[in-house]
Amino acid sequence: MSNGTVFVEEGLREQAAELVRRTEDLGTRDFALVAGDGSRVGVPADVSAFLVHVLRGLARGSVSVTTLPEELTTTVAAELVGVSRPTLMKLVRNGELPARQVGSHTRLRTEDVLALRRTRAQDRRAALDALRELDEEFEADR
Repeated sequence: MSNGTVFVEEGLREQAAELVRRTEDLGTRDFALVAGDGSRVGVPADVSAFLVHVLRGLARGSVSVTTLPEELTTTVAAELVGVSRPTLMKLVRNGELPARQVGSHTRLRTEDVLALRRTRAQDRRAALDALRELDEEFEADR
């Protein structure tokens, strides 16, 4: 390991894929760390979801974990949210995403950007669930 880069061996990929399959089969995302003496420490839901995300990436063979600064540029923020930079700036202008000016540059707090990303992901999941319900109703009426 150098520069924070870890090269993943095939056996580790397979183990990660198996863990992802097992968590999906159980339908749970609540994890616990178990020490050698059997003592358990619960893992918060957000951390559990992150671990599953990392395991999925590991199973594919590509994982990059890094820290983010307290403030982001609009370009980086747009990438994190999954929108174009002009769309991000529209969210800032509409007051949906707080920002501050540093000279002529716009800076966004990382926690605000990540909160927006979570909200958008929740909205997408809710829309998908609603679409599934409509599909099930449609199929039931056939």
